[in-house]
Amino acid sequence: MRDTEPSPRPPTVPLSVQAGYSVAEVGLNLVETMLRLYALVFYTDEVGLDAGLAALAIGIAIVWDAITDPIMGVISDRLRPRFGGRRCWLLPGAVWLALGVLALFRPPGLDGQLAKFVWLLLAYCFLNTGMTVLGVPYTAMAGEITADPHGRATLFGWRFAGANLGALAAAALPALFLAGSEGGAAALPAASVVAAAAVVLTAASTWRATRHVRWLEPPPTDAARPDTVASVLGNRAFRPLLAAYVVATVGIGVNAATFLYYYEHRLRLSAVQTQTVLVVFLAVFTLSIAAWVAVARRWGKRRPVVFGAGVLGLGTTALYLVAGAGDFALVLSVGAVGLAAFVGCIVLIEAMLTDVLDHDLVRTRQLRSGAFFGIWRFASKLARAVSVGVVGLVLDLAGYVEGDAAQPASVESALVVLFGPGVGAMFVLAAVVLARQRFDGPKLDQVRRILARRRRRSSRVESPAGAVRQ
Repeated sequence: MRDTEPSPRPPTVPLSVQAGYSVAEVGLNLVETMLRLYALVFYTDEVGLDAGLAALAIGIAIVWDAITDPIMGVISDRLRPRFGGRRCWLLPGAVWLALGVLALFRPPGLDGQLAKFVWLLLAYCFLNTGMTVLGVPYTAMAGEITADPHGRATLFGWRFAGANLGALAAAALPALFLAGSEGGAAALPAASVVAAAAVVLTAASTWRATRHVRWLEPPPTDAARPDTVASVLGNRAFRPLLAAYVVATVGIGVNAATFLYYYEHRLRLSAVQTQTVLVVFLAVFTLSIAAWVAVARRWGKRRPVVFGAGVLGLGTTALYLVAGAGDFALVLSVGAVGLAAFVGCIVLIEAMLTDVLDHDLVRTRQLRSGAFFGIWRFASKLARAVSVGVVGLVLDLAGYVEGDAAQPASVESALVVLFGPGVGAMFVLAAVVLARQRFDGPKLDQVRRILARRRRRSSRVESPAGAVRQ
């Protein structure tokens, strides 16, 4: 790929579109965080389902979710109705997801382990299908709003800020419905009603905010070919990025699934202290995103992610091996403030994926955002299923007792290993894998120049890519 023409900077995406696009992520991540933090503990401690069976049902449902993601990606690539392209999926997906949230966290009276297992499995699968219908097209939209890599990083920064607002809401929402000394999981039936309404309202806001966007490219002509998945995985710039993201997602999944267990049975903190740590962590994480986007503008995306993930992995391992009962100040200052500042580097990984889409567009002359993001989400969901399954299995083998009973010492030991070095090793491994990714700097600039030249020559483009009708 030889090209020496200068690459003009695409027009800036209006602030209203950047902020409006991010709003749907608030509802999506509100639900996602509720699932990661509370689904397992809700069904073990409130519904009374065996930990191994609960983890199995959730794992199967996440695998189902993973399978549907690339399918939905191809569908959204192929079917671009005149009513707003991928936007047309936002509203039906949001309604579907809202109904799934209510089904999952407001189960009927269930007798016996089998009935509880089946309800959890079916409700979670239904919810995850709604998540796919909403989430895959929504995520793919980001790569088609602007061609500017820095603009995309900013857009993903907005999206992650929206995600963290949703996570903050998920952390704080159950506390509004707590009674007495109840744990956060007991408040999920009431909190799920608010969450369901938030999903619909936020998706509708994004649908409206993006109504004037001129999308970057027309849909591909053969995205539904049987070899689509193999072709996407054959992209050399994509594979190491995907591998690093999957490994990091395993770490995040183990962290989320063990968070409440670790803070209750290892640190022995109160529900209020636990919620405080979570809210502060998410607030610092959100504030750090702007700093990481600014760092990426100066040094690129890959090196900051490698550095941030490495520090995060080593720090997590050290902190949660040392922390003991009552160490509220330690985990608040070092974990919720210090380490949380490095979590913001994760925003750059998905921004790097949109650069890979440009690389694929040069090679194939097709913009296959849906296929790429579908496979991306497929792999991340499998990683989540593995992490939840591992946590459930380890707790079961360690002798975890369902309900509010005292736990044996083996459970505390298992939680320390999972939450500390188990999570930390995944972040360090992700940094090592990503260090081998070489698609940045000059190679990315070359791809941008080629695409800019093609767009100027294309008779199909009536206005600058990424422009927004006023």
